Amino acid sequence: MAFSFSLWQLLLPVHHVAVKPVLSLSDGTTRTESDSLTTTKNFRKKLMAIRSIRSLLCSLFAVLSLLIPFGAISAEKTTVIPESLKILGWVEFTRLEPWGIKTPARIDTGANTSSMSARDINVFKRNGKTWVRFTFDFKKGTAERSIEIERPLVRMVKIKQHDGPSQERPVISMEICLADEIREAEFDLIDRRALNYPVLLGRKALAGYVVVDPARAYLTKAVCGHTKKKKKGSEPADPGQQHE
Repeated sequence: MAFSFSLWQLLLPVHHVAVKPVLSLSDGTTRTESDSLTTTKNFRKKLMAIRSIRSLLCSLFAVLSLLIPFGAISAEKTTVIPESLKILGWVEFTRLEPWGIKTPARIDTGANTSSMSARDINVFKRNGKTWVRFTFDFKKGTAERSIEIERPLVRMVKIKQHDGPSQERPVISMEICLADEIREAEFDLIDRRALNYPVLLGRKALAGYVVVDPARAYLTKAVCGHTKKKKKGSEPADPGQQHE
């Protein structure tokens, strides 16, 4: 019986080693399989904890980005206007060349093309080319402040009306003085006597040349070699109380 007990005592460690085999490591140390499993479990727990923290930080950043204006967490950006660009208000004086006729113009970046007031429009032929003759009233309500103009026809264009069918208009090219520079622009001709401004300048005439401050008006002078002094009391009316 003692022998059997002693034999059992000898077999017990062997059985224990069989359940937990020893792993030899490269540094000469040994580690049981249970130790390796424990280490693996601990690593997985740490990895899961890191992932949880990262997910929490991402969620927190998403919430903050909704609560804080983007400008408050980003670097402030300042738009620099190149010196080559002129700043215009939504209404400016312009001059029709070569006569130097001074007239107010509405600066409309919402319109693609430019328009000029014209009445008594007559299309005719001259030396085999098509011309347009019309009367331009450059001061509203003053019949004597008008001039008859003849210009070659550039083309006919169809303009879609807001409350009606498309309207065909003649298009001419003219030089204008705007912001102290003479530039050439195309205008479609239409009777604008019912409107406040005989000239409307659209994007094509302004692109790459000016920037517009819609809160201000009359920021420039239409002086392109013209030296006529402005008369006293001839300040323009408040544009804020006027329409197109």
